[in-house]
Amino acid sequence: MRIRAINAEKMGLSNRLTLINLIRTNPGVSRRELSRLAGLDPSTVTKIITSLLDKGLVVEQGVRDADQPGRKSIMLRVSRDAAVCLAAEVGVESTRIAAGYLDASFEVLEEFPTPSDQDSFFRVFAERMESVRSPAGAREFCALSFAVPGMVEWGSNILKHLPHMGWKDVNLGENLRRTLPWLDLPVFAANEAKLSLIAEMFRNPGISRLHSGIYVYLSQGVGGAVLVGDKIIHGAGNTAGELGHMVIDASGPLCHCGSRGCFETFVSIDRVVKNYEERKEPLPGRNFREKFRLLLDRSSSGDGAASDVLEEMKEYLAIGLSNLANILNPDFIMLGGVGSIFPSAFIRSVSDAVTARALGPAGAELLFTRASLGIESAALEGATLMAMNHHIKKVI
Repeated sequence: MRIRAINAEKMGLSNRLTLINLIRTNPGVSRRELSRLAGLDPSTVTKIITSLLDKGLVVEQGVRDADQPGRKSIMLRVSRDAAVCLAAEVGVESTRIAAGYLDASFEVLEEFPTPSDQDSFFRVFAERMESVRSPAGAREFCALSFAVPGMVEWGSNILKHLPHMGWKDVNLGENLRRTLPWLDLPVFAANEAKLSLIAEMFRNPGISRLHSGIYVYLSQGVGGAVLVGDKIIHGAGNTAGELGHMVIDASGPLCHCGSRGCFETFVSIDRVVKNYEERKEPLPGRNFREKFRLLLDRSSSGDGAASDVLEEMKEYLAIGLSNLANILNPDFIMLGGVGSIFPSAFIRSVSDAVTARALGPAGAELLFTRASLGIESAALEGATLMAMNHHIKKVI
C-alpha cells in the first residue's frame, strides 16, 4: 500500500510539472490542448489547472475560437511575476546580474568588468548585489543561480576549473556567505554551455523532437554540452562537454589549460581576432565579441585577411566537429555563443565540411544548425530556468 501511495504521489507531481512546463513553452494554450499534448484525461487537467490558478502560478488571459464551432477556449499563461530569481552570468570579460522570472524571461540589473582574481570578484559582486537587494515590501528572490565559463562540480557549487580566469576549486557557497552574510537563498551553478543548451531545449522547436546533440559554445574559449537520451550528461568528474580542450594538433599553440593544440586554440573568437590583427591591423571594439562581429562584417565587405582567418576557423571547426560526430553520432550539432551570429553561408560551409569529413552514417542524418538564442541571452535564460525549475518543484 505504501508503494502505491508513493507512486501515486510521484505521478501527481509529474503531471503537475508536465502541465506547467507545457504552459510555459506554449503561452496561450487551452485546457483542451493541454489534455491532448500531455495525454491526460480532461478532468485531470482541469483539476491541476485549478490548483495552479489557486497558487497564482498560472493565469487565464483572454479567449480565442476553439476547434469546435461556437465554442471559445480560455488561454492560459504562467504568471510571470509569481516567482523572481537572481541569475548571474560570469564572463571572462564582464559579469551580468539579472532578475529572472517564472516564464524564463529576464532583465539585466547590473553589469561590471569581471575582476581577474576571485577575491576581487566576490567583493565587487557583493557590492553590486547590495544595489539589487530587495527593499522592505518589494519583491523577494527565490534563488540565485550562476552561469560560469568552466567546470562545475554538479550539486556542490564547487567551481572546479575556470581556465580563462585561472580559478580552481573555488567554493561558491563559502565565498558568498563570507561576502554576503545576509544572503539566504538556494544557490545553483552550472557551465554556461550546459545552461545555454537547457535554454535551447526550452525555446527551440527545431530540436524538440531530437534526443541527442552537441551544443558548441564559441566565445573566448570553447565550451560545450552533450545531450544523450534527452539528458545533458555531466560525466564522472563533471567535465563532459569540455569540447574546447579536445586536442586536434599535439604541436599546436599552448592553451590556458596547459596543454597544446586544443580545439579552442584554433577556433575561439579571441584567437581568431588575434590572428587577424597579427596579419593586418588592430580591430576597434571594447571586447572580443565586438571585434569578432566587425571581423565578420569585414569579411562580407571583401577584406581578404578577414576572409582568410575565417576560412582557417572553418577548417578547424570541421576537424573538431567531425570527430565529435563520429564519436557520438548525434541528432544535431548546434553552434551557439558567438556562433549564433554566423551568416547562413558560413553555417552551410561548415556543415558541408563536417559531413565530408565524418563517417557516412554519422553525417547522413545530422542536423547542423545555428543556436536560436544569442550569446547575450542564452546562458542567462538557462540560469533562470535552472533556478525556476527548482522553485516550481518546491511550490507546485
